[in-house]
Amino acid sequence: MRLVVFAALLVVAAALAAFAQEARNQAIEGTIQGQIDAFLVDDFGAAFEFASPNIRRIFGNSDDFGDMVRQGYPMVWRPAEV
Repeated sequence: MRLVVFAALLVVAAALAAFAQEARNQAIEGTIQGQIDAFLVDDFGAAFEFASPNIRRIFGNSDDFGDMVRQGYPMVWRPAEV
Protein backbone atom coordinates (compact mmCIF):
# COMPACT_ATOMS: atom_id res chain seq x y z
CA MET A 1 0.00 0.00 0.00
CA ARG A 2 2.78 2.45 0.82
CA LEU A 3 4.36 1.76 -2.54
CA VAL A 4 1.12 2.66 -4.32
CA VAL A 5 0.79 5.91 -2.37
CA PHE A 6 4.44 6.75 -3.01
CA ALA A 7 4.04 6.05 -6.75
CA ALA A 8 0.93 8.24 -6.86
CA LEU A 9 2.78 11.05 -5.11
CA LEU A 10 5.61 10.77 -7.64
CA VAL A 11 3.15 11.02 -10.52
CA VAL A 12 1.51 14.10 -8.98
CA ALA A 13 4.91 15.70 -8.30
CA ALA A 14 6.03 15.05 -11.89
CA ALA A 15 2.81 16.55 -13.25
CA LEU A 16 3.19 19.65 -11.08
CA ALA A 17 6.82 20.05 -12.16
CA ALA A 18 5.82 19.76 -15.82
CA PHE A 19 3.06 22.34 -15.33
CA ALA A 20 5.48 24.75 -13.62
CA GLN A 21 8.05 24.29 -16.41
CA GLU A 22 5.41 25.02 -19.06
CA ALA A 23 4.41 28.21 -17.23
CA ARG A 24 8.08 29.31 -17.09
CA ASN A 25 8.49 28.53 -20.79
CA GLN A 26 5.43 30.61 -21.67
CA ALA A 27 6.74 33.53 -19.61
CA ILE A 28 10.14 33.34 -21.30
CA GLU A 29 8.60 33.11 -24.76
CA GLY A 30 6.32 36.05 -23.96
CA THR A 31 9.29 38.18 -22.96
CA ILE A 32 11.22 37.30 -26.11
CA GLN A 33 8.21 37.91 -28.36
CA GLY A 34 7.48 41.21 -26.64
CA GLN A 35 11.00 42.44 -27.26
CA ILE A 36 10.95 41.26 -30.90
CA ASP A 37 7.60 43.00 -31.43
CA ALA A 38 9.08 46.22 -30.00
CA PHE A 39 12.11 45.97 -32.29
CA LEU A 40 9.87 45.48 -35.33
CA VAL A 41 8.22 48.87 -34.74
CA ASP A 42 11.47 50.57 -33.64
CA ASP A 43 10.17 51.02 -30.10
CA PHE A 44 13.56 50.76 -28.42
CA GLY A 45 12.15 52.13 -25.18
CA ALA A 46 9.83 49.15 -24.87
CA ALA A 47 12.53 46.74 -26.06
CA PHE A 48 14.91 48.17 -23.46
CA GLU A 49 12.36 47.40 -20.72
CA PHE A 50 12.53 43.72 -21.68
CA ALA A 51 16.34 43.69 -21.40
CA SER A 52 17.99 42.19 -18.34
CA PRO A 53 19.10 44.48 -15.53
CA ASN A 54 22.75 43.93 -16.51
CA ILE A 55 22.10 44.95 -20.12
CA ARG A 56 20.17 48.03 -18.96
CA ARG A 57 23.05 48.93 -16.64
CA ILE A 58 25.66 48.47 -19.41
CA PHE A 59 23.84 50.61 -21.99
CA GLY A 60 22.17 53.01 -19.61
CA ASN A 61 19.40 54.15 -21.93
CA SER A 62 17.20 52.92 -24.74
CA ASP A 63 18.91 55.05 -27.41
CA ASP A 64 22.33 53.46 -26.84
CA PHE A 65 20.70 50.04 -26.54
CA GLY A 66 18.85 50.61 -29.84
CA ASP A 67 22.05 51.69 -31.58
CA MET A 68 23.81 48.54 -30.37
CA VAL A 69 21.01 46.29 -31.60
CA ARG A 70 20.70 47.99 -35.00
CA GLN A 71 24.45 47.94 -35.61
CA GLY A 72 25.49 44.71 -33.94
CA TYR A 73 22.43 42.49 -34.20
CA PRO A 74 20.45 43.36 -37.33
CA MET A 75 19.08 39.81 -37.41
CA VAL A 76 17.42 40.48 -34.05
CA TRP A 77 16.26 43.97 -35.01
CA ARG A 78 14.74 42.76 -38.30
CA PRO A 79 14.43 38.97 -38.11
CA ALA A 80 13.46 37.04 -41.21
CA GLU A 81 11.71 34.58 -38.90
CA VAL A 82 11.38 33.92 -35.19
